[in-house]
Amino acid sequence: MSLLKGFLKKISVRSLETIGLAVMAICLCQPANLFGESLARTISLKATDQEQDIRIPVGSTVTFLNNYPQELYETSIIKDHSNKKLLSIESFASGQSFGLQFSKKGPYSICYSLKPKTDSIDSICLQINVVPLQTA
Repeated sequence: MSLLKGFLKKISVRSLETIGLAVMAICLCQPANLFGESLARTISLKATDQEQDIRIPVGSTVTFLNNYPQELYETSIIKDHSNKKLLSIESFASGQSFGLQFSKKGPYSICYSLKPKTDSIDSICLQINVVPLQTA
């Protein structure tokens, strides 16, 4: 009987170790999703982009990718409440990408145009909300 108890104890410990490893693998692969939020790490600029609420974790580097089949013009990232321009790219070629780290939470916009030398009326803007990770 004691041999059976020792065997069951080893199985339980190994099962817990396996579960622990599985939980750790989930944490390493999807840390932003542990707390129920869907947070972007890549923002794709493309003709069919209809996302309304793009949320990214504060302090993370986000990749912006031009998936249009053409060049984008006057691409800029703006901190919404202050209208402070964080980045401005005159010409953003198709297939190119760049990374940017957001160190402060709050609302931002990325705006771009499909035509060179246009006014702000022709700009396409996506809203970005930089949020802190929530703890359980």
